[in-house]
Amino acid sequence: MNAYEEKARNNHRSFMNCSKSVYSVFNKVNLNYSKPPAPRSEDGKCGAVLAAEHIIRETGKGSIEAFDREFADLYGSLKCSDLRGAATGQCNDYVGAAARIASQIIGVE
Repeated sequence: MNAYEEKARNNHRSFMNCSKSVYSVFNKVNLNYSKPPAPRSEDGKCGAVLAAEHIIRETGKGSIEAFDREFADLYGSLKCSDLRGAATGQCNDYVGAAARIASQIIGVE
């Protein structure tokens, strides 16, 4: 578990929503820091996924497609409704994985 994953998981355990849990751990990396996207606001995607995509887009480092492939390979979907009904993990697992994968993709492990 890397530091980004650990912080995101702790944020989520402290009752932050999935998107803010991921997005907030990158605030020193993200030069265009704005507000995190709302969970399920884009095509029903998991908020942790949307936050990671947002970070990748704002930093201009890495590939959103690479993130999406890696996350979907782990959990089978990017959509909240699919993930919540899956036996592959819990929301805290998705939050942690999104933060870890995003940190690797943008090169801040």
